[in-house]
Amino acid sequence: MQNPASRSLQSYRRMRDWKNSHDGILQAAPAPIHVHFNTLDVLIGRIETNAALQVSQHQRRTRDATDADVRQAAVRDAMRPITQVARSLAGTVYGISSISTMPHYNCDNEKLVTAANSMAENATIFANALVEHGLQPDCIDTLRSAAAALKSSIDARGAAKAMAIGARDGLLADFAEANKLVSRIDAGLMALLKADPVNLASWQNVKRVTQKGVVGTIVPPAPQGTAPSATPAAATAAPAVTGTTRAA
Repeated sequence: MQNPASRSLQSYRRMRDWKNSHDGILQAAPAPIHVHFNTLDVLIGRIETNAALQVSQHQRRTRDATDADVRQAAVRDAMRPITQVARSLAGTVYGISSISTMPHYNCDNEKLVTAANSMAENATIFANALVEHGLQPDCIDTLRSAAAALKSSIDARGAAKAMAIGARDGLLADFAEANKLVSRIDAGLMALLKADPVNLASWQNVKRVTQKGVVGTIVPPAPQGTAPSATPAAATAAPAVTGTTRAA
């Protein structure tokens, strides 16, 4: 999740916390405002889940996470003895040259799996010759198992990519819906809080999306029975003017 999205999520959480600490004020709010807040809470949970899923699936789709390099090496290690014996028997065993060539060193994993399965299929015809000349009886089964493991690695990376894309699209949809809810909530609260400058300033503070992801300070509601204090903007002293003024 990119920084702008993270900052939007922070603002949603601040709005949720503001709502929980201002239940008394919100009792006078229209019923749809409460529905919007509840829906926003659901979206927050979904956004957090999809953000975590997106990161985890991006990690799972890496070559290191799926041991692709290790499994690729295992396939080549299983193919190499077969090709060596086949080359030594070329010209004496008819057709054995079909399993005497290794795939190119930089072929991709999908092609390597295909080449390995093809070699295993062809090698079954020459299984007795291979064993009689020093290979293990299970050399073909070992090759098939290595190819299957590499294919599983390829498929796992593809599945992780698909899940990451799904999480990304879910995030985009949920952020769009959350922003609509925030707009509706804000419209309702502005009318409710227009005569309450302290809580209006508090709400305006929590709803803003900060530029650097810094969580804004929530202005506490004024105690009952006391006059509302000035807003933060009004309470900020103007900078002193230095220097002398020129006489008219």
